[in-house]
Amino acid sequence: MKNLPAQPISSHWYREQPLTTRLQQEPTDTYDTSFHLINSSLAALLNQSPCVTWILDIRTQQFDFISENTREYFGYGYENYLLNGYRFHQKTKHPDDITNTSKLMDCVWNELSKCPSNQRKNYKFSFDYRILKPDGKAIRILEQNTVFQNDASGDITHLLGTCNDITQWKRNGTQLASLASSINQQYFLFTAENTAAARPQSLLSKRELEIVKLISEGRSSKYIADKLFISFHTVNTHRQKMIEKTGTKNTGELVQYAVCNGLV
Repeated sequence: MKNLPAQPISSHWYREQPLTTRLQQEPTDTYDTSFHLINSSLAALLNQSPCVTWILDIRTQQFDFISENTREYFGYGYENYLLNGYRFHQKTKHPDDITNTSKLMDCVWNELSKCPSNQRKNYKFSFDYRILKPDGKAIRILEQNTVFQNDASGDITHLLGTCNDITQWKRNGTQLASLASSINQQYFLFTAENTAAARPQSLLSKRELEIVKLISEGRSSKYIADKLFISFHTVNTHRQKMIEKTGTKNTGELVQYAVCNGLV
């Protein structure tokens, strides 16, 4: 068996071109296949969820699991994705977005490669792009991924991803990508126009990010106050300041801003 390279994989697996040699190498003997046995109850739940969910083997570009609701959201049956993998999803992307998506993913992977291998599972990344449905209608997708599994060397092998239709929130505008850590609150935001370097997110404070995440989950101000050990008044003050900082008009738009920019 060949070992996977010590360096993290590149973003080239997102592109239309064939996989590079290093992504085609065989998995190691320590590869854990336990997640292939998706619990039927969990699968049924994911099939009915308001987003498409997948587990992607980035070495082969094949989906080890994908929810069956792809037709509802993408317009294509899930069998196409199981048979042809991420390459099929790539072909459904709007032609004008493919180049920028690849640039953004290069930025994400370059930044992720700087992290110690034992910390990569603590990161999630997201980016938006348009796909074309079979009828030619374009919708904007927010794809969010977390590192699902590493190999024995610490290299990333699988991603757990979700895709949401955010067309009603973001019809136009700059493509964005973000990379965030769940342990040290590190956050990087990239734009299609400026991909030369990561730009640490500084618009919202750590506390404000915690609050907007809870708001996006539908939590009340009282719940948030109790959860974060702050007063009800402080929660509402933070909420108003975030609305002012982001230039949004109300809490609903604030949540939309947070989702579209990968803050939650």
